[in-house]
Amino acid sequence: MLEAEEPGINATGKSGGVIASLPARVSPFEIINKYGEDLGRQLLSLYGNSGKYTFSLIQELGLDCSPQDSGFLAPARPGKELESLKSKSAEWQSFGFDIQYLDKKSITRLSGLDLYGGAILDPNGGGVNPLAFARELARVCAEKGVKLYTRSRVTGFSRVGESWRLKTSDGQLKAKKVILCAGGDNRGLHGDLEKSVMPLNVFQFSTEPLSERIRETLLPDDHSLTDVHTDIFTMRFDRDGRLITACPAFLSSNTKDRAIYAVTQRLKRISPLLNSVRIEDIWQGTAWLGTSLLPKFCDHSEGLYSIQACNGRGLAVNTLLGREVAQFIQSSAYENSSLLVSQPDFIHPYGLMRHAPNLFISAVRCRNLVIEKLKTRIRGS
Repeated sequence: MLEAEEPGINATGKSGGVIASLPARVSPFEIINKYGEDLGRQLLSLYGNSGKYTFSLIQELGLDCSPQDSGFLAPARPGKELESLKSKSAEWQSFGFDIQYLDKKSITRLSGLDLYGGAILDPNGGGVNPLAFARELARVCAEKGVKLYTRSRVTGFSRVGESWRLKTSDGQLKAKKVILCAGGDNRGLHGDLEKSVMPLNVFQFSTEPLSERIRETLLPDDHSLTDVHTDIFTMRFDRDGRLITACPAFLSSNTKDRAIYAVTQRLKRISPLLNSVRIEDIWQGTAWLGTSLLPKFCDHSEGLYSIQACNGRGLAVNTLLGREVAQFIQSSAYENSSLLVSQPDFIHPYGLMRHAPNLFISAVRCRNLVIEKLKTRIRGS
């Protein structure tokens, strides 16, 4: 295992730590219709069981990463988003998954927010400390005999006979099979991956530890929450009572002060309980999105593979995906795995489309602010 820096230093460690099993924008029937009955059902199993598998692995290996297997909420505001959510909930249930649909009264109680008309509850979701999770996995791997090299960035590789030769700043090694699993940095390792994913830059925030009064109202049963609104709102509490939330980055001037101002204003709009909370820490990461919004396992031939597109919900599904990839590497038999194996998606025109996620979210954010100001003026008059 060659790590460019340290385990979890980029996308994993810079996430919000939410464990969510279900894809945010894709329904079960869409997956079945696109990939066929057999592979489609395997993919549904991969997604639907990823949260349960992640927490069972944490328990089995004794990973010290503050696991919270208390469930995951995916709420929607009244309108088209809510109708779509109801439909997806029924679909997941029809495939035998333990998914519950919550009405407005239930999601208002479980979230502490009077924003949503309903929600999906995945009892197998929750949260972890993501950086600790990555580092604990690395620790266990090393204890079990994996040769893990940190600060060993791969600068290039080439085919030599029946093997691959990988170059780093400190040396070389040969391998019959190579898996590129550097997230967005895969683009710099293989030309076919350069224009295959789109970046979504996200700020993550943690507040000061909040009072028991607030904790008794917001997420009183300790769920994690990410809504299905385009301008995503997410929150969970860590073990010390800090609220962890996120905000997609802006198109320009992504300064720390601007980000903190934006998220504090947002928290005030979300709940009066959050009017005066103080942001204690801020960090920025990048979610890499593919066109299908599903993770992909690319076969580049001759024993070279890559894992592409975590799509912002990679903690759980990539943990289970790691197991599937390991089994495939041992057997080289696709029919025994749940992998979505394909060639990389080329996104055209990439120069424009690479900005699409942030452009789209920024447009929705501006529209929402205009609507909110108009409502305020109407109430004032």
